[in-house]
Parts: sequence; C-alpha cells; structure tokens
Amino acid sequence: MSNWSPVDWVIIVIYVIFSGIIGVICRRYIHNMADFIVAGRRLKTGLAIATFSGTEMGLVTIMYMAEQGYTNGLSAFTIGVIAGTVMAIIGATGFIVYRLRQTGVMTIAELYEVRYSKNVRILGGVVIAGAGILNTGVFLRVGAQFLQIVTGMPKVAVILGHQVPVLNIVMTVLLVVVLLYTMLGGMISVVFTDYFQFIMIVLGMGIALIFTLWTVPFTQIYSHSVSVLGEKSLSPLTAPEYGKMFILWQFMLIGSASILWQTGTMRISAAKDAKTAQRVFLLTGLTNAARAIIPMLMGVAAICYFSTIATSTEITDSLEAMPIMISRIIPAGLLGVLVAGMLAAFMSTHDSYLLAWSSVITQDVVAPLTGGLSTKGRVLLTRVLILAIGIFLLVWGLWYPIKGTVWVYLAMTGTIYLSGAFALVVGALYWKRANTPGAIAALICGAIPSVHDLFLKQYTEKLIGREIPGGLSGMASYILAMCALIVVSLLTQKSHPPTPVDLTKHVEPDNE
Repeated sequence: MSNWSPVDWVIIVIYVIFSGIIGVICRRYIHNMADFIVAGRRLKTGLAIATFSGTEMGLVTIMYMAEQGYTNGLSAFTIGVIAGTVMAIIGATGFIVYRLRQTGVMTIAELYEVRYSKNVRILGGVVIAGAGILNTGVFLRVGAQFLQIVTGMPKVAVILGHQVPVLNIVMTVLLVVVLLYTMLGGMISVVFTDYFQFIMIVLGMGIALIFTLWTVPFTQIYSHSVSVLGEKSLSPLTAPEYGKMFILWQFMLIGSASILWQTGTMRISAAKDAKTAQRVFLLTGLTNAARAIIPMLMGVAAICYFSTIATSTEITDSLEAMPIMISRIIPAGLLGVLVAGMLAAFMSTHDSYLLAWSSVITQDVVAPLTGGLSTKGRVLLTRVLILAIGIFLLVWGLWYPIKGTVWVYLAMTGTIYLSGAFALVVGALYWKRANTPGAIAALICGAIPSVHDLFLKQYTEKLIGREIPGGLSGMASYILAMCALIVVSLLTQKSHPPTPVDLTKHVEPDNE
C-alpha cells in the first residue's frame, strides 16, 4: 500500500497553483516572437543550465530510465555514460552549438531555408513537428501512470453514474495546467517555471535516492541484479535490447538530440551569445549523465526490492516497478515533496515540448506557405497550436499501445527527424557543397528506417522470418541520411549550385 496522505495532496495543490501563477504573470513580458520562443535571447549560463536540465529531466525520462534499469540491470548505465560524455565533448569543442548560435535562428528548419531553400524548410518543419509530436505522445500517459500508482488512486471512478478510468482524469488535469501557463507566457514562462521546477526535481530525486539506498544498499543492488538478470546486468554487449549497433546508435542519437532536438535548440537560441551556449553544454554534461543514472539505479534497486523485501506485489508492467517501490519506502509528507518534484519534471518537459512543436509549425510550415505572418499573428497561431497539439497528445496517449520499453519508442521516433537534421545541419555549417536536392534526399532517406521500425517492422519480420534489432534501424537512418546528402549533392552541383551564405549575419524577419 502507498504511504500517500492528505498532507501530500496539500503540498501538490500548492505547488501546481504556484506554477500556474508564475506562468500567468510572465504573459506581460511577451512583446514579439523572439520573446515568445527564445525568451528574447537573454539567458545567461546559470539560468540556461537550469532550464535545459529541467526540460530534459522530465518525469517520462525518470520513468523510462528506471524501466531500463529494471529490465537491463547495471548495463543500462551505459546510456547515462554516453549522455554525459557526448554533452561534455560538444561543450568542449563547440561542435555545431557555437556556429548554430551565431546564425541567430530560432528553429532548426529556419536554418534549412537560409542555407538550402524554402521548400527544404517546409519539408523539414513537417518532419520535425510530426516526429516530435509522436515522440511526446506517450508523456501524458506515463506521467499519469506514475501519479496514479504513487498516490494509490483507484483505477476507476464513478462520475454522474458512469465509470471513468482515473488515468484519463489525471492526464486531462495535468495537461490543462501545463497548457495554461505555456499558452500565456511562452518561453519566458517556460524558463521561469523551469527554474523552480529544476529545484523541485533535484529535491525530489534526492529524497528518492536517499530512501532507495537506505532500503536497498548498493551491495544488494549489485548482487541481486546479477543473480536475477545474469550476465546482461553487467554487459551491454550481451543484453538483448542493447549490443554493439545499439551503442553506436545511442552515441549518434544522444549527440544529435542534445543539439538538434528542438527544445535543446531553443535553449541554444535563447542563450546570451555563442560562448554562453557552448559553456551551457559543457556544464550540463554532468547533469545529463545523472538524469539517466540516478533513476536507472532506482530501477535496478526495484529488482532487489521485489525479490527480497516486498511480499505481495507481482509486477506486470516493468514501467510500474520504480513508482510502486518508492510509494512504499518514502513516508507521508516527504512523499508529497517527491511527487511535487516529479510533477515539476513532468511540467518542465511538457511546456517546452508543446512550445517547440507549435513554434516549428508556425515558423517553418505555415509562415513560409502563407508568405509571412505578423508578429501578433505568429504568437496567436502558436498559442492555438499549443492547444491543438495538447488535445492530440491526450488522445494519442490514451489510444497508442507502447510496444517494448518506452525508451526504444522515444529513441526511434526521435531518430525520424534527428537523422536528417544532423546531416543537414552539419552540411549547412561545415560543407560548402551541400545543396537543396541533397538536403531533401537526406530528410526522406533518414526517416524511412525509423518509420518502418515503428509501424511496419512486424510485417517485415514475418516476411524474412527473423527479428530486426532496433539499433540496426536507428543507425541505418543516420547512415542513409548522410550518404544521401553527400551523394545527391555531388551529383546535382551543376543543376543546383550551392548558394554561399554568411550564416552569422542572418536574422529572421518580423521576429525581432
């Protein structure tokens, strides 16, 4: 049984109301599209790190990383090590980050038009927004599932004589709160709320980690994970879900996602200058590793907890293991503080993602197709799209069944656009011969393996009689995208000569 109490509910209500008020107050600071999307490009190092870390340390992140630990043991730490290493390398070298901030773009697809063409921008915007929205589609369900488990809510409630799943109610309430302050305050609201949410996330994760290690010492975590899972708990090369190709894919995925995932790009654009953006990446490397390894450790601890301490619960869903454990080992009062931190993680991710995908559709699809929109029209359309995307996420989260672990789903949906984006951005910033036909080919070819893995993989596996590893599909996306950019660009140099552009002098019209 959960240790949840009325005191914990009071803590949660106060926190949610406080977050909503901050978002509403921030509305007064919105004067143009740059304010709404990239906070006027005024973020300094400390605040940029807090909002970056707060966004990436979402509740869905905590849940799927804990699930990785529960299903793969200590070998799951490989993902965290890769995450920290890649971020540190990017920060130390300034790869992509420095030049991207110099361009002054607010979205990745905006760079596509400056370097390639308007059609590339529109196609890129569709791919980015489509893949991003699919990626975000499971966040609501996972967050609501966590809250339902930890608070001990029943699975069904009777409303007006009808039985309604409590999960649906929780998802709707959470979405309404996030929609409220994101629609009103845009990126300024997101940054301010992320700052407080980052503090709550650190506090909540600290409480969870202390009680986890108090209940299940690390020596027991190690021994039981090995005895239950065997060799795969210690070696990512032997874990069925991992392997060499998976590890290579994670390096490419995490590296490209750190810079080119639209929420990260918005932080780069919101930084005060290029040096600040680079410094943020260098210093965020440690938090990027911790955001994976800490929840993974709790997931591995759950293996020991349910095999030696708990006596009544049989885990039917690997995603539920960690929240069930912490709901029992953390006392009332502190459990409310923990859940407030987890809700902070939930909201800090959702607000940024809603703003990211809606701004991409406005800036990179609708505005180019209509010949341009006024600043007021762009802000209004972005707010409408935030609402529309939120409603879609609610429906998708209720309807779509997650096959396999949440991490693999998120990694594959992200690869749909990151593979092409990586090729196009590297070409735009570092290769003068990259051109429009090559860019279009890269976007299409990069998306094919990942889309196939998500929606058609089961049919292909039946046809060939063998399983297709997810790592193979992921790496194929990156390889195909880069090869398509290089080969097609070289073949079409005469018909579509690249246009030299000084990217550092670019400013998007009607946004300043």
